[in-house]
Amino acid sequence: MKQLTYLLLLFFVLSCKTPKYTYFFDTGKYLDFSKGTWILNRSKSNSEIFDAELYTTARKHFKEILGDSLLEINDLRMNRLIPPKIAFDLSKEEMMALRESTDSDYLINVKGNIIGDGAGTISVPSNDPSYYASNEASVSILIYDLNNGVLISSSQVNGKVVDQGSHFDNRNRVPSISTSSHTAMLVGARKLIEKYKKNSINKRGS
Repeated sequence: MKQLTYLLLLFFVLSCKTPKYTYFFDTGKYLDFSKGTWILNRSKSNSEIFDAELYTTARKHFKEILGDSLLEINDLRMNRLIPPKIAFDLSKEEMMALRESTDSDYLINVKGNIIGDGAGTISVPSNDPSYYASNEASVSILIYDLNNGVLISSSQVNGKVVDQGSHFDNRNRVPSISTSSHTAMLVGARKLIEKYKKNSINKRGS
């Protein structure tokens, strides 16, 4: 029985297709997280499945970097006049207004995008060399310095699983399990925030 369980587990691992993640930092790869107060805005995404989970993931992992200096925008709204919606891309005027209304130093915006879910969850190898499908998602993060009204960091992660036909005759045609684009979005968010943690100049308490 144990041997059968082991074989099934091995089959699952070998037949599971996981995304390849690529990272882009347009600016602000190395940040100092040791000073000031940081607001985490409500995340935005086009995922009907994991929209709320994207925010939970961002909060959890930025909390590991910032500790009690990370503030949630909904908590601030309880006793401050803050607009019901804050845009992902902000003008200098909007940043300065947020500085006045929140009395905070930085704002973190997180946005997820499901690009495609064409490969599905379970796929059977195709002998058609022209066949191509993918599950793909991306996550973007913008971090603003509200005191100076400038964007200090812009980053993105892209996660993609590819299911492609083969030129060779595949008689076994063993099904494989592919990570969904929605899950790739959450994992990508975690991985991108971990990049911020790894590259931070100073951490809280260090």
